[in-house]
Amino acid sequence: MKKIKILFAGHDLKFAQLIMNSLNNKEQYEVRVDEWLGHNVHNEAQSVECLNWADVIVCEWGLGNAVWYSKHKKPYQRLIVRMHRQEVETNYPFEFEIDNIDQIIAISPYVYEEFYRTFRFPREKMTMIYNLVDTREMDQPKITEAQFNLGIIGVCPKMKRLDLAIDVLEKLWNRDSRYKLYVKGKLPQEYTWLWNREEERSYYEELFERIEQAPWKENVIFDGYGSDIGQWLSKIGFVLSTSDFESFHLAPSEGMASGAYPLILKWSGSDTIYPNNLLLADTDEIVEKVEKMNGSKRNRHIEVELKKYVMDNFSIQKITSEWESLISRLTVTI
Repeated sequence: MKKIKILFAGHDLKFAQLIMNSLNNKEQYEVRVDEWLGHNVHNEAQSVECLNWADVIVCEWGLGNAVWYSKHKKPYQRLIVRMHRQEVETNYPFEFEIDNIDQIIAISPYVYEEFYRTFRFPREKMTMIYNLVDTREMDQPKITEAQFNLGIIGVCPKMKRLDLAIDVLEKLWNRDSRYKLYVKGKLPQEYTWLWNREEERSYYEELFERIEQAPWKENVIFDGYGSDIGQWLSKIGFVLSTSDFESFHLAPSEGMASGAYPLILKWSGSDTIYPNNLLLADTDEIVEKVEKMNGSKRNRHIEVELKKYVMDNFSIQKITSEWESLISRLTVTI
């Protein structure tokens, strides 16, 4: 059987890694990577070599990679561009050779409409496929004290609103000092581009000073960056999503897959990804939800429903099947 050769090209492939692995594990596909150094920086000789190899090209993010491949792909090749949200704030999509792009994937219904509104891509070239979650990796036994542990994954840039997560911890700690906030991800100082922005740096410096001066400072634990999310979630009872806006936000769904309850502040489009009963209006409502959950016997039924929602909507099996259907449709004449 002749394998379909699929090339993934982009500078940040962390959200695509699961789908790359899943497709590569199928006997009908062979997957390679053209890893770019930035939005518009790459080894062109390497990209040309990868281009000459591929049947299907997937540009992860619609940035300079999608511009380059849309201008260089060959007539017999199929080009898919998977876009998140960041692209709306760039001019790259206006530079696409749109006639050479076979399909544009948006990762949520709201983002789909934002891309159409902003760039007027032909709708027949657009589709929506959610991000995916490794439900098996996330589903690990919880430690006993998990019900008092809040978790937040990724706190940079400031639109992630770590300050609101701190507000939640402070309110809960004032009522019960067992509550802790675990922070997973890189610190702002580890992002040179971010730390060089005065507004961002000032925000974090003030926030870290607030933590340092607080009586609950020992209850804020920075766990650093790592790929061990499943293991980390075993100690987390509640996963916070306090961002001003998101395109999808994997953290709540990863938390749900682990059995942790998601605490999601509403953002535009959040209701196209998560059920309305999981969306909260403000930090007071978050605190009320945590206390209500912990004030009654832990409901096993709720945990089962959370896991089922992720399995039904974002599992590797479901999303891989949608990718396979798309690839099959695009490559039927190759």
